[in-house]
Amino acid sequence: MTLESLMTEVLDAGFVLERLVEPRAVETLRATDPERYARLTERPSFVALRLRRP
Repeated sequence: MTLESLMTEVLDAGFVLERLVEPRAVETLRATDPERYARLTERPSFVALRLRRP
């Protein structure tokens, strides 16, 4: 699901977005697995939403 699709469904359902966060890879991952760090930095694997009903 694209971020656009997710947000459209959430907002159409009547929620108000208070915050959207795309967690990033921690810096220590760069030293242990540089390829994964680069991939997760460029394309976060999940988002966190804080929503409320108006």
